Amino acid sequence: ADVERLIERLRAMNGFAQVATAVQGVVEPEWLASIAPARTTAPEEELERWLPRVAAARRAAGEGGELARAMRPAGASHDAGIDSFCLWFDKPFTWERLNAALQTLATLRGPDLLRMKGIVHVDGEPGPVVIQGAQHVFHPPVALAPGQRTDPRSRIVFIVRNIPRASIESLFAAVNSL
Repeated sequence: ADVERLIERLRAMNGFAQVATAVQGVVEPEWLASIAPARTTAPEEELERWLPRVAAARRAAGEGGELARAMRPAGASHDAGIDSFCLWFDKPFTWERLNAALQTLATLRGPDLLRMKGIVHVDGEPGPVVIQGAQHVFHPPVALAPGQRTDPRSRIVFIVRNIPRASIESLFAAVNSL
């Protein structure tokens, strides 16, 4: 019953999150392998499962409006101080600017950067790039195959503790204006 209540609470916080049950610390290896796109030629459906456009769109809109109310279960919220949101970027990044923003965020607020994942467009790359990390640890970026059907804008989802969305927006704006 406790496990079922916990799963319900997790689904209320984020209905798009994958949930797996570990028994005495053991979880199916196949599940762990599915937490990111499995290959550079991942079909659009796999990319959407990993980083849903609809979820990102409602977060980008500030959780407001009819769409957000329809998608968010009644009473759903994160624990105090924990927030999640998506930032959208119209212009492609340069590797230098993207790395500068992410490294600055990790250096200044790493313990409170609970999760970050995104599909970004980078100058000079033939296709979109998958990025992800948590706290001070970032996985190597994975370049998707050219021609992947993704939104032409970059989008990065952040799950943070006590970091205002405006602070991260300001950081990226400052780095991108250099």
